[in-house]
Amino acid sequence: MQVFDKHITVVEDHLDFNHHVNNLIYMKWALDISREHWLERINPDIDERYFWMVRTHHVEYKKQAFLGDQVTIKTYVEGYRGPFSDRIVEIYKEDELLVQVKSNWCLIERETQKLKRVPDEIQNLFK
Repeated sequence: MQVFDKHITVVEDHLDFNHHVNNLIYMKWALDISREHWLERINPDIDERYFWMVRTHHVEYKKQAFLGDQVTIKTYVEGYRGPFSDRIVEIYKEDELLVQVKSNWCLIERETQKLKRVPDEIQNLFK
């Protein structure tokens, strides 16, 4: 499994009225890193032929992050079934898991706008 990660410092704009990272920010980070991982691994031809749509998100909030905290966001593809892909995003402060997002995505062929079984050429890029 190939893990993609990035680091973020929590700033004021990330906070809610309770002075910790807003739940919607965690979701934005999960969507952003998923897209960044996709763009890093694929070539322009693949991006012109296909795109992903989210089917479901399951979010588990375990701990909070606050202003100035350094967080690490990690993502990887857990598996494929036909046109569907399961992606995991984990958000850490040091070694402590703060949030885990399990998302199910479906691959869409741009030309037909229909579900497309995830081809081996894509699966192999994320192993």
